Amino acid sequence: MSVYIKLALRYITSYKKRSIAMILAIALSSFLIVTVGSLSESARKSNAEYFKKTIGVQHVRYNNLNLEQVKKINDNKNVKTVGNSSYYNEGIFQNRISINLLSSDESMLYMDNTELLDGKYPIGVNEIALEKWVLKRLKLPEKLGQVIKISIKDREEEYRLVGIVEDREKSKAGKELEGYVAFIEENLPNKNYIYSFVEFEEDLNIRDEINKLAKEIGIKDKKDMKLNTMLLDSIGQLYSIDWDLVKTSLILMVTGGMVIYSLYSISVLKRIQEYGVMRAIGSTSKDIIYIMLIEILIIYTIGITIGVILSFISVNLFKGSTTQLFTEGNTNLNIIVISTFSIGLSSITSFIAISVAGIRGTLLALRVSPVEAITKSTQDNKLKVKHKEGFIEKVLGIPKKISYKNIMRNKKSFILTISAMSIGCVLFTYQSFEYELWTRDFNYRKTMDKSMSYDFILHLNPSVPIKNGYSKDQIEELKKLEGVKQVYAKQVLYSKFKINKDYVNNPYGLNYIEHLDHRARNLTDIEYRYIFKGDSEDEIIINNNVLGLSDSDLEDLKKRLKGNLNINNMKKEPLAILVMPRAYIDENGNYTREELGDVFNLKLGDKIKISIPKGGYEKSLDNWAMAGQYEKYKQYYTDKEFEIAGIISSDNISYKDLEHSHLSGSPTIIISEDMFKTFSGIDRYRVVSIDIEDDANYEYLNKKIQDMSELFYDTWMSDYTGLGEEAKKAEVQYNILKNSTIIVLIIISGLSIFNNINYNLVSRIREHGIMKAIGLTNNQFRRMIRFEGVTYGGISAIFSCTLSIIIQFGVYIYYAYYKDWLTLGEFFIDPKPYLIVILVNLLIGYIATIKPMRQVNKIEITEAIRIVE
Repeated sequence: MSVYIKLALRYITSYKKRSIAMILAIALSSFLIVTVGSLSESARKSNAEYFKKTIGVQHVRYNNLNLEQVKKINDNKNVKTVGNSSYYNEGIFQNRISINLLSSDESMLYMDNTELLDGKYPIGVNEIALEKWVLKRLKLPEKLGQVIKISIKDREEEYRLVGIVEDREKSKAGKELEGYVAFIEENLPNKNYIYSFVEFEEDLNIRDEINKLAKEIGIKDKKDMKLNTMLLDSIGQLYSIDWDLVKTSLILMVTGGMVIYSLYSISVLKRIQEYGVMRAIGSTSKDIIYIMLIEILIIYTIGITIGVILSFISVNLFKGSTTQLFTEGNTNLNIIVISTFSIGLSSITSFIAISVAGIRGTLLALRVSPVEAITKSTQDNKLKVKHKEGFIEKVLGIPKKISYKNIMRNKKSFILTISAMSIGCVLFTYQSFEYELWTRDFNYRKTMDKSMSYDFILHLNPSVPIKNGYSKDQIEELKKLEGVKQVYAKQVLYSKFKINKDYVNNPYGLNYIEHLDHRARNLTDIEYRYIFKGDSEDEIIINNNVLGLSDSDLEDLKKRLKGNLNINNMKKEPLAILVMPRAYIDENGNYTREELGDVFNLKLGDKIKISIPKGGYEKSLDNWAMAGQYEKYKQYYTDKEFEIAGIISSDNISYKDLEHSHLSGSPTIIISEDMFKTFSGIDRYRVVSIDIEDDANYEYLNKKIQDMSELFYDTWMSDYTGLGEEAKKAEVQYNILKNSTIIVLIIISGLSIFNNINYNLVSRIREHGIMKAIGLTNNQFRRMIRFEGVTYGGISAIFSCTLSIIIQFGVYIYYAYYKDWLTLGEFFIDPKPYLIVILVNLLIGYIATIKPMRQVNKIEITEAIRIVE
């Protein structure tokens, strides 16, 4: 065995360039598979971590529990962590801003993906812990031990600040301030309304465990189980097979296999005589097979090892500052995973590729007899002469005609070469197209959906009288602040929607309305309803929102709705856009993710009746009372009929834009600012969204916007800047993945093109020698070889580009029409990837001819003629 290893190593070192090229082909394929797989797994893990950060660590939340049930959860051996929380009360600070006090245990910090920065967690009566941003909103220093006075109903309580908590981005983006107080009986006004947030141990069937524990603690109503579906889905994806990676690996196996195949075939051709001598002096075919097998195993092992090591280095270099190697900017990527699945996959695909090349090389070596190999006898009897010329041959000169005949003589070799050249190019153009497709679609959606760029939102508390709000002058002042990019202001009314029962879709539309009514009736400390009897037996009245938008906002909305909207007419006539709510309550009254259709069967041109308590607004009566107790305040309501000029699904409206009602889910109509004032007599704005520049001074603008929020009692202020940073990190990681994939694909494709052309030319050295012997000049020979290389490159470029356009059109049809995932329904052809493909193919086609030309020129004509092919 040691003799075989020594001979194999001798062959590897004797043919260094080809051995290095084969190792490089394996290493690059392995590098790309492991790098892409690791970054993909890292992205999926980051996705799961992102949901933990924004939604919570818990797998499930059990609602309305008592202390005995909480104890059973704590005692369950499959529960990793449990955090308990109960709503204690709403407090008012300095008669200007409200804060919700949550009676929670310390595990809730973990569940909320946060931690104590300073101090301790509250364990006694009248102790409190607050986030930094909450202290800033209350205009209090970050000082432990200070006493904070909070008014709760008819009394004032004093709390000592014992802990400062790291900001929760989801809390900052929310509307309300929260404070942690101790989870003790004194802070549990209702011991039957405890929420338990549960995280189970790993390596369990989480969904089964959720149901088992629910049964154990006596939960019968599924409404008391709130699954963290987005986190559970992301965890499921984390442990599923990455089929995209498998497909990429198979393509790379074919591409890399062709490279290795051509290289190893050339290497075997070069040593045919040596194999003949070995067999002549007593070596058996088995000996030759052993030597070749060990040779490819050594090359395979070295290639895989280098590829995996490079992947380890590159993936870890993606942490921190090295992101600038592939993208502009410098963002830290802290969650990096080395994918064992991708290492195994790359090992298998590379082994298959080199094994096929080894089998082909072995058959090639054993097919030639020892005598033929030693004497380099010719195989002239295999040559076939084609006397008939085609159209292309007639217009070509002698050297180019010979090149063309050589290309078309062996059609199998020609197809193999073009295929090897095209696979990488098509994969490259496909990756570029898909990335550009989603980038264009995302940018288009950003132009339509301004909420994607909101950094702050000011939202007047629904209890503030409707006639109050920000004036146009105040909005203009806000726009003038340094660093403010854009300001979007909305007018809001809480109204009634009078509709004939026949226009409510059954059963799901009715289930939806009844579900909202059930939620409304369960509100504490207030008498509130959602559905009311109509003016006739056929009519029902439901709560509704009216939004007044500016001309520019209506213009943006036009791109997303059904109907030919005329904004000028909307300013003068009672025309409205209906935001159509989607049903999500099934026949059993449970929430479902299935498509259940629209709540109403209204269409363009239908008339709808909207009623507002105009008289009540003028007297600044309580908004909640007027909305929830319609019969009592009916005399203040005024009706107006609107024609539906446009319809947009609530699925196509961001929650940020619909987060303006005191009870979410209410149907909404949108009218122009002018019609809003005519209808209600109000010209104030209650919702203000702010988009800031990327390089804006956050602290300066945060203070200015907070000052503006305090012009009205308890104005909600949402800060999305932290979540925006998380999204930017995700985009950077995607760019890294895309660019690194494309770079390696170009290298592998280039290597494939070079070696296939090189193989086709080097394997015909004997023919080239014969042509020179019968009078072909060196100048003619160079032109002939160059033409052949460039022809390969040109044909490959044409084939690659044509196939790419077909594939890209199919991908576009799939995403745009079959899946209906695209907002921008436009097919495009980006010329840049195609120009790169054409340039790379022609350039490598030309470069690939340089070595064979030199090789033929170095060999004597008689020796070239005697070479076995």
